[in-house]
Amino acid sequence: MDVALDVSRIGRDLFPINIEIIRAILESAQEAWNSGSVEGVLDKYVEDIIYTTNTGGPKGESVTIQGKENVRHRYLTAMEQVESRSQIEYLRWDNGLVRTRLLVDMQHRETGVVLTTRLRQIIRFRGFLIAEIQDFHDAARLAAFWRFVGATLEHPQQKTESV
Repeated sequence: MDVALDVSRIGRDLFPINIEIIRAILESAQEAWNSGSVEGVLDKYVEDIIYTTNTGGPKGESVTIQGKENVRHRYLTAMEQVESRSQIEYLRWDNGLVRTRLLVDMQHRETGVVLTTRLRQIIRFRGFLIAEIQDFHDAARLAAFWRFVGATLEHPQQKTESV
């Protein structure tokens, strides 16, 4: 038996997760993101994190990414392209699901173009770590932003064509 896992289980039993702990974890992750610390964000995730976004593939399709290393690559690719700041506007915890709404400002590093938008999330925790995130963007707005700046998140060096 892994002692670290056992201690974690005991800690959860003594201090069960609640909305205040969830808020603190998510705010800490947001602070890390806003300061550009991908590792600070990933510290809040389980190793086998599942990240899904309704848009973000090369053609704007939904994407699911599994594992910290793959999520790290995704986040670093995003941070190379844009400076992004977000804040939690709404947080609700219900039957093991956390629902959030974030206000997001993204500035494309090369062009300076800014997108302000809202993002909804569904988050699941495992213990005190985030196990799954589902992001729901305004897909049309985000796709228009990437077309306008002439890049894609998946292929930052590859320019997209305007239609």
